[in-house]
Amino acid sequence: MRYLHRYPLGTGGGTNIYTTTTYDDGAWYHAVMVKSADTIKLYINGEELDTAADTSEFNPGDAFGVALGVLDDERGLARMFPGAMDDVRIYNRPMSQEEIQAIMVVEPWPYAWGPTPADEALHPETWVNISWVPGPFALSHDVYFGDNFNDVNAGAEGTFVGNQTATFLVAGFPGFAYPEGLVPGTRYYWRIDEVDDTNPDSPWKGDVWSFLVPPKTAYEPVPADGAKFIDASEAVSWTAGFGAKLHTVYFGDNFDDVSNATGGLTQGLTTYVPGALEPDKTYYWRIDEFDAVTTYKGDVWSFTTAGEGGGLRADYFQGINLSNQVLSRIDPQINFNWADAPDEALGADSFSVRWTGEIEAAFTETYTFYTNSDDGVRLWVDGKQLANNWTNHGNTENSGNIDLVAGQTYSIVMEHYDDTGGAVAELRWSSTHTPKQIIPQAALSLPVKASRANPSNGAVDVRQKAILSWSAGEATASHDVYFGTDGEAVKNADTSSSEYTGNKSLDDLGYDPGELEWDTTYYWRVDEVEENGTIRAGNLWSFITANFLIVDDFESYNDLDPDDPASDRIFNAWIDGFDNSAINGSVVGYANPSFAEQTIVHGGNQSMPFTYDNAVGKSEATLTLMYPRDWTEKGVDTLTIWYVGDAANAAESMYVVLNGSAAVTNDNPDAALVDEWTEWTIDLQTFGVNLTNVDTITLGFGNRTNPVAGGLGMVFFDDIRLNAPAP
Repeated sequence: MRYLHRYPLGTGGGTNIYTTTTYDDGAWYHAVMVKSADTIKLYINGEELDTAADTSEFNPGDAFGVALGVLDDERGLARMFPGAMDDVRIYNRPMSQEEIQAIMVVEPWPYAWGPTPADEALHPETWVNISWVPGPFALSHDVYFGDNFNDVNAGAEGTFVGNQTATFLVAGFPGFAYPEGLVPGTRYYWRIDEVDDTNPDSPWKGDVWSFLVPPKTAYEPVPADGAKFIDASEAVSWTAGFGAKLHTVYFGDNFDDVSNATGGLTQGLTTYVPGALEPDKTYYWRIDEFDAVTTYKGDVWSFTTAGEGGGLRADYFQGINLSNQVLSRIDPQINFNWADAPDEALGADSFSVRWTGEIEAAFTETYTFYTNSDDGVRLWVDGKQLANNWTNHGNTENSGNIDLVAGQTYSIVMEHYDDTGGAVAELRWSSTHTPKQIIPQAALSLPVKASRANPSNGAVDVRQKAILSWSAGEATASHDVYFGTDGEAVKNADTSSSEYTGNKSLDDLGYDPGELEWDTTYYWRVDEVEENGTIRAGNLWSFITANFLIVDDFESYNDLDPDDPASDRIFNAWIDGFDNSAINGSVVGYANPSFAEQTIVHGGNQSMPFTYDNAVGKSEATLTLMYPRDWTEKGVDTLTIWYVGDAANAAESMYVVLNGSAAVTNDNPDAALVDEWTEWTIDLQTFGVNLTNVDTITLGFGNRTNPVAGGLGMVFFDDIRLNAPAP
């Protein structure tokens, strides 16, 4: 056997490992390739067979992907592995031989498998012979069959066919299950539990499999029934009914006319081009199926063509931190692959964009939103963050899900930056009834409602002293703000309701509700009032306050320029040794945006990077507190700090100081070397200070009272909290 490691794929060359082991036909072998910085090793059945030098990088996520069992550029030469593969895994780190030997030991799979018909198959018959491959311990099989997933999954009455030794079951014939035949248009579900009464682990409940007996009528219309934002020149199509030979098409703009029509266009194709349609208009269509004996009248389906206009407000910034705006325009879609600058006002590199607006859902169901970007991207829909990859990278897709309601509009914000090289920004969506596609222009509109809620909609563990903020809608003159703990009351409130907090001027985009209760759900709404008196009712937003006090969760920091009133850079809050490096070797944050860490996080979206260089004896950074200062509120008695270091860091003592003098050192002298998120828990009484007036907190490394020259490293901090005793 020969092992060839080639990276990138398709470029020739590569590192070879040859083995002389004899492999028996029909036997399974466990093969592992381990790539470290400068070597590759090949293991067969847990034993190292050979090693070779190789300094190439290994990145399964790059544009070349991964090819197993064939040389990617030599498929035509039939240089392929002549066998079967199973249980393929890729780990993101080198593994030791002990780990390899551990993962190759697996228990036998006790469940039934290999269903026929295959799971979710189309079965164009009114009878079926289901079969399966039995599990290795099975002496008999409990068979469940029915037309309801939940009933079959639960083994409800009427679904248990019986216990049998045969590994097949006939249904849909007289004398068998469903003697009158399977019903066209019905999805059937079945489950096999493997049984061995002598084994205490028996029975082994199987997965629920299904197959569809297609209906006699046409089905699966494209566009889906009720779809919106459809291109006016688009053809319609459908899946032919069971046994259909011809299809009669009826099409129009009146439901009753289409439903009652006769004598339509008969054709053999399952597509129809209605011709140019009017924008923003609902059309109805029906397909009757003929199977050479009977005509089956179809349902009336509908779709609405895309209206004119639409799009998102696009604010373009010079630089990658969204802070030097040079252009504002309306972009019809987010579908860009810039070979040059987006506009003459910008360069081809080092720019950023924020798109804001509203999006309308066509169906009440779960939608998946997909960003494809090069470089960074962030996406929020209805205040919920669905994508957060604010890093330099090549073309990368990120996605997230959210439940939307048909006909409702939701705020949408997407941010993007390009550092150097290619620049790509694309936004797609999909749902059960919506194919994956660039979001159409007609589904997007300018942000006439308040958007970019902060705290974000659905946020949890929010500070008890939170300032609510938002972004103004287009044409807004002022803002009506509603707030309370009753969601329905806030949703339906008007200016005469107790939930109404008042009207704010155009530039006043914040509301201070005062100190909030712990662990409580709050609701709020911002209506945008235009000059002509039009009120754009806002969406209902909510958040839940924390059941602890937040000292710092690092979520509020941004990359805005210091001249911006909203600027809140992390190193301007945590004062480090940057300006006093002779006696303080700490640096908080990064030199370039994003200044906070946005990938290595414990909770939320950001953590604090803390670089220490103890050549000068110690490294520390201090935060001056505004709230909380009373560290006895609600009986809090414990300070917790989450941190993660790196095994390559120098071992320097980690400490925390209150009010500039009361220090506590971490019990683990190697805390900076811990490479997984770890909670540091400290009894507040240990500090020995007045806990009712804590004005500063300091994090540091080294010996604070007797500084001694030491090493360097980087540690990330997150979620600094004060906790009360459990009730």
